[in-house]
Amino acid sequence: MLADVRRNVAQALRQPLVQFFVLGSVFYGLYAWVGQGSEGQEDNVIRVTVADVSRLDAGWQARYNRPPTKEELTGLVRDYVREVALYRHAVAMGLDKDDPVIRRMLGQKLQTLTQNLVELSLSPSDQELSSYFQANAERYRPPDLITFTQVFVDPDKRGDATLPDAEKILAGLRGREEPTQGLEGVGDVFMLQRYYPRKPQGEIAKLFGRGFAESVFELAPGEWHGPVLSGYGVHLVYVHDLEDAPLPEISEVKEQVKQDWIDERRRELEEQYIDEVMGRYEVVFEELPPEAATSPAEARAEAVQ
Repeated sequence: MLADVRRNVAQALRQPLVQFFVLGSVFYGLYAWVGQGSEGQEDNVIRVTVADVSRLDAGWQARYNRPPTKEELTGLVRDYVREVALYRHAVAMGLDKDDPVIRRMLGQKLQTLTQNLVELSLSPSDQELSSYFQANAERYRPPDLITFTQVFVDPDKRGDATLPDAEKILAGLRGREEPTQGLEGVGDVFMLQRYYPRKPQGEIAKLFGRGFAESVFELAPGEWHGPVLSGYGVHLVYVHDLEDAPLPEISEVKEQVKQDWIDERRRELEEQYIDEVMGRYEVVFEELPPEAATSPAEARAEAVQ
């Protein structure tokens, strides 16, 4: 009986709507708690707790990979007290009001806290991961692989004769019984290798440029092609094989699928939370002056977007 209750509760907590309301309750409870704490706080008292000192000590060790000396820790505490004092005085003077930088930073901090809390609440089941993987299978397909041989024709050496020479060399290559055997002395000296076995398009793009890589992957295997241009010059290319990568099993990419599922659900719940917060406010637009380039309706539409 107790096991059934626990299972039902666990299933309910995985529902986005339930997670959303739990998240909202956490935030509003946190807001109320912080607000109450501020009301009862003495404005002229700065309390430095053991937790504060431990946090300063840990921050120093994370940055410098060693504990602070007594003098350094004293300096950290002094800087912390100074920071708190200046912060409180600035707030008392109203310097935080209508400041776009502070407004943006607090909004970003709230969003970061939202993201962290949401991510902690997410734990996909195997069935949810399987469904997500099936719906997004192409995302996890590894890149296709190409195997090719290239012959380089150097425009710096041949000048205006580069393309005519390339056509002549191509004709000779196409007439060979063994297309890629005995290529020593064919074409010009090139800084990169001649043969490339089972390479993905991204790797070829890093070596020869994106245009060359895209062109090579469109060539039919089993014959010489050219000219194919790169940033180096002119190439004649023989494609030995083009392997279409198969879809992986979910077990091979499960951790990536899980992270992607969490990221997507986190974004959805975060948007739900932001929509709920926005729903608590009424947005009023002042009428624009007559000389404004856009109408009030257009301005409202732009502001909402």
